[in-house]
Formats: sequence, C-alpha cells, structure tokens
Amino acid sequence: KLCKVRYYTNTLIYNVQHGRFCQLGDPKGDGTGGTSIYGLIDSILTSQQQQTQSFQKQQQPIDVSKSTKRFLTSSHHHRYITSNECNQKGLVVATLLNHVPNTISSQFLITIDGDGDNKALNGLISSSTKEEEEQEQTFASLGKVVEDPNGILEQINNMYCDASGRPYVDVRIIRALILHDPYEDPADLNEVLKHRGVHLAPPLPSEEEGEGAPWVSMASPEWTKPEEEVVLARMDAHAVLEDDDGDDNGKKEEEREEEYKKKEDKSRAVVLEMLGDLPSADIKAPENVLFICKLNPITDDEDLQLLFSRFDPNARAEIIRDPDTGDSLQYAFVEFTTQRQCNEAYFKMNNVMVDDRRIKVDFSQSVAKEWNKFTMQRRRGQRQQQQHGGHGGGGGQRRDGGHGG
Repeated sequence: KLCKVRYYTNTLIYNVQHGRFCQLGDPKGDGTGGTSIYGLIDSILTSQQQQTQSFQKQQQPIDVSKSTKRFLTSSHHHRYITSNECNQKGLVVATLLNHVPNTISSQFLITIDGDGDNKALNGLISSSTKEEEEQEQTFASLGKVVEDPNGILEQINNMYCDASGRPYVDVRIIRALILHDPYEDPADLNEVLKHRGVHLAPPLPSEEEGEGAPWVSMASPEWTKPEEEVVLARMDAHAVLEDDDGDDNGKKEEEREEEYKKKEDKSRAVVLEMLGDLPSADIKAPENVLFICKLNPITDDEDLQLLFSRFDPNARAEIIRDPDTGDSLQYAFVEFTTQRQCNEAYFKMNNVMVDDRRIKVDFSQSVAKEWNKFTMQRRRGQRQQQQHGGHGGGGGQRRDGGHGG
C-alpha cells in the first residue's frame, strides 16, 4: 500500500554494509523516519482536521512521529526467515526502528552478498544472553529479489561509503511498482492518494482482463527527493552513471570520495574559523612563495636572495632559524612579486648546487604569514580593549612618568 501511494519514490539507500545488506525505506534518509500505511493515513487525517479547525487554507505538514498507528507489531502475521536463509543474497527483510520491538514500518533491508562465510544478518542486533540472541535474530520476511540482470546489488555492495555507511553518491529508489495486489485497500486510502498528488491513469487495455489493473495504471507527479528528507544531498547517481566509462568506474569512485573529503575539509575549516583557530575558511597558501630545503648551514639570507634575484630583483628570502641559538634550520622561504616569476624559479632552481648542497625547491604550503598577521591584529585589538576598558588612567600616568624621566 505504501508503494501504491508512491511513498518510496526517490527515497535514499542510506546505509550500506559491505558484504551484508543495504537499508532503505526512510523518507528522512537518516534511519529515524518512516511509517506504516496506517500511520500515514492517520497523520494525514489528523492534519486535515487541524487545518479545518484553524480555518487555514494552506496544507499543514505531516508529522508521522506523533501517530499512534505509525508502527506494526512484530506479531505472528509475518513469516520469519530461517537461520539458513540469513546468508542468502537478495532477501528483503523488515527492520525495526533502532532495534526496538514492535516498530515495523516502511524501513527494510536487502541482503546484497551471499557468498561470504558469515551470515548477512548475524550480529545486526547485539544481545547479552543466548535467549535474547535467539529472540532478536528473527527477521520478518517481505520477499526476495528474483531478477537482477544488471547486477544492481553488486554495484551497491561495491560503493564507497562514509563511516556511517551512507554512500558518497545519492542512490535512490526511482519508483516501487506493484505487479499484483490481492489485498483490500484500507479505509481512507483515497485521502492519502489525493494528499500526495497520486492519480489513477486511464485504464490500459489488457488481453486477459480487458482493462489495466488500478495498481498498475497509476500516474503521479515527479519529485527529486521526499519533502521529509533531512540529510544533506550528495552527488546525483544519474549524473555519475552518465559520466562513467565502464573500466573507469573504480577511478571515478575514488574521485568522488576525494571530492567529498574536500567538502568535509571545507566544513572543518569553517568550524575552525568560527572558533577563532583559523583566520579564514578560504585561506590558501600564497602562490608566489617557494619553499627551499636541504640548505647548507653556512648559507645566509643575502646569499639566497641574490641567487633568486635573477628571476625577480625584488625577491625576498628568509631562512628559518632556531629562536634560541640563531642557527639555520636549513630551510627557507622565497617570496616573488608575481606567480610567473615564482614558477620560473621553481623549474630552474630545483636540485641546483648551492654551497656544496643540492637544494630542493617546492611551492610553499604554509599559511604562517597570514596566520601571524591575524594573531598580531587580534593581540593588538585585545590590547586596545584593555586600554579602553577602565585602565586608561593608569596608562596615562605611566606615559607621563616616562616623558618626565
């Protein structure tokens, strides 16, 4: 019935456990949502009643979490899979919300690999006693994957995922279609169809029945993702599939993972900027500075600056020294006026002999200068606040005393 109201359209596969199973059926996309068809009907009717009572014309949002009919009980009405079935590929199994009994709803999982020695569903729920383990290792069967000519389960099993199991690419159920529905519709199902914008299409001709069955001839609006979805969107699987060229799949998966890691780094940088540990989330190493290492300890700043002045007369060299002894730490930074001059020096000065040492030249990755500017400005601001924070008189007396001396 949830398929009939297009409840699964474009919902995410939000958890993939390699070699075991994938989880789906939650419109929120984080494993905390979903409802039974009875909870959905109840939530929609409740919303309509509230709208009528408050004389509001705008449709009220649906909150299935408040419905007492949200879940189905883990009763004898379900067929439970046997222990031997737990290692089979393509099993469709109902799941409990956070492993709490009697919380069967729209969420389910599909076993995606049956070749391993371990059963795909083993250890899904931790238990402390043998009796609890035997009780918890019972799973309600919803069906089985009978055809997979394109190897979709294998593709899901091979996807790159983050630490929580969510794929780096958004994989969605395009649509769940019904081939045969022998069950009567629950009361008020038409209200759900109307609310979700699902309409019966004109009957299709059929040699056997004379017309198309109503669950086959459904028409519904398209949406890119459920309105209940709360997780951040990632790369679209359709776009990725269009770019894939067969043998390059593994490479493109690595590129997608690298792109996601860059986004994570950007998010961390924003947090550090908010905490004051980074001047700016967009700060980058300067493109006109070279890093020089493996210097001879006797090489000084003037020698290095003279050496690189052939590329830029205004080049500035700074050898990093021990703050206590003043000895050279045998590496330096050279700053140029333009990036072009910096690039030319990089290509011509790498592995050059300087004072009997073959130096190494690379582009600088340091943001130390920007950081020093930031900290100096912050300290200067703090000193100004202290001077204007009630200690101005004392400061004035010290300045007068200094002039008097």
